[in-house]
Amino acid sequence: MEQQEVAKMLQRMNAIVNAGLIYGHDSFDQARYHEFKQLLAELLVEQSGLSLGEVDNFLRPTAWYPTPLIDVRAVVVRENRILLVQSAIDGKWSLPGGYAEVGTSPKENVLKELKEESGLEGEVLRLLAIFDSNSHQLQGQQYYKMFFACAAKGGQFTLNAETVAAQYFPINNLPDLSLVRNTAWQIERCHQVWLSAGEAIID
Repeated sequence: MEQQEVAKMLQRMNAIVNAGLIYGHDSFDQARYHEFKQLLAELLVEQSGLSLGEVDNFLRPTAWYPTPLIDVRAVVVRENRILLVQSAIDGKWSLPGGYAEVGTSPKENVLKELKEESGLEGEVLRLLAIFDSNSHQLQGQQYYKMFFACAAKGGQFTLNAETVAAQYFPINNLPDLSLVRNTAWQIERCHQVWLSAGEAIID
């Protein structure tokens, strides 16, 4: 069995254990679930290829039913170049975006992230893609990544807590990307959908 398939199975098992910890009330079952979680940690380190940090994140207990997280990304194109922002944490580049927040719609979320990370005001034009992180960039947590075509409507970059630069790059000459946020393949596919005005890609 391939390493990614093992990691996906362990990811699913962890979700089942988390659900048991939330909804199971028998004290003996709770003890068994905690033991199962410890065994999962050992298997993950040994088999999945995930880092210790990712394993810790993967096994972090939750107080709600385990479900994939939502991540939104803004695709802004100018003269056939893609807008990317540089992370203040690791210096790598990504499309502006981040976690979807409770109380706002996907469109509101992506425009908020665009403004915060690049300084640009924007308008959402359409959905380009929804990618499943399990298919493209396996991590401890599963994400549904929503990529939106956005038009810049003014503003300029200002240094902030999350990003240290914003710049447009040719699609065939992308900088060092943060692969947990977006891959070159994802950016290229979104650019193709943008140019062709074709249907959104949905995993």
